Amino acid sequence: MTILKIIKYIGLVTAATLLLGACGQKDAAEEQTTINEQSTEQTEKTSFPLTLDNYTASSEGAVFSKKEITYEFRPKSIVANNQGTAELLIQLGLAEDIVGVAALYGEGDEMVSEVFSSIPVLSEGYVGKELVVGADPDIVVGRGQLFANAEWGTGTVEELNDVGIQTYIQATSTTGATFEDIYTDIDQLGKLFTVEEKAQQFSTDVQTRMDAIVAAIPDKQETLDYAYIFGAEGTNVDIYGGAADTYLNDALSYMSLENTFADATGEISVEALLEADPDILLLVNYTGGRDPKESLADLKANDALSSLTAIKEDRIYIIDYNQFWSYGYQILTGMEQLSAEMQSKN
Repeated sequence: MTILKIIKYIGLVTAATLLLGACGQKDAAEEQTTINEQSTEQTEKTSFPLTLDNYTASSEGAVFSKKEITYEFRPKSIVANNQGTAELLIQLGLAEDIVGVAALYGEGDEMVSEVFSSIPVLSEGYVGKELVVGADPDIVVGRGQLFANAEWGTGTVEELNDVGIQTYIQATSTTGATFEDIYTDIDQLGKLFTVEEKAQQFSTDVQTRMDAIVAAIPDKQETLDYAYIFGAEGTNVDIYGGAADTYLNDALSYMSLENTFADATGEISVEALLEADPDILLLVNYTGGRDPKESLADLKANDALSSLTAIKEDRIYIIDYNQFWSYGYQILTGMEQLSAEMQSKN
């Protein structure tokens, strides 16, 4: 599976109904007011027009090109094209500026769930250009692959610019990205939305969490190979290479984990999986998808896969789509959970 096929595949699955109540909005509003006052004090630190190094994407959202973008003013209204991006913006104190979010495909960050519930949901699946433009945002922020001229895409950078909407593509979502790019995104979003101090503190928090993950790895642990499994039913297995997801692959390398198919192109066959024989299988769970426990049972019952080391040694771990494919700080939660599970089996 390619990343675009995954986007299309997941986009066809009806997301589970989310409870987006108004519980706790008063406290959230009071907290946001304080943050907005701080933001006003920081406005003098960033002057507009502001020019940042960012990206544009090909019409299908697969190829990225670096682009200098000049923002004439601080954007006041934001559409986040996926759940993880909205959560990042909330962490930076920008909840009240978000006029729409889409692509709710995994576990949310519990630390911001109450505030998240107050954000308008444009679509529980991937959102198209019409709904994005209808939300009348100053800017669309999010995953680069979703800036596409497709039913599941928000529209290209150029198409959005033509109707007066600016864009910010997360550096972490571009091909060639490393974990260090999360700091680039936090820093640049801090400047763009004049919340530099909040951004600096959040970067420090991210670094602290990653340091703790690395410190928890046993000294004796050797590098382990892994492969992504996006689903299994009966004898059918969806294997995802993940070569383009360099941000994910680099982040997991901090745990001494290496993607078996990091250099592979095209579809990954069962035969290729058997030949590679990775130490670990990472089974992806996403909202609206098959129960991962059922997929896990089918993987273990598949005679064709019985020779795999990961199956014989019971090294199949369930990971959450939002935590990994939001291309944000949420991957730290996924890594913390994965590390704890791995160590519990040692």
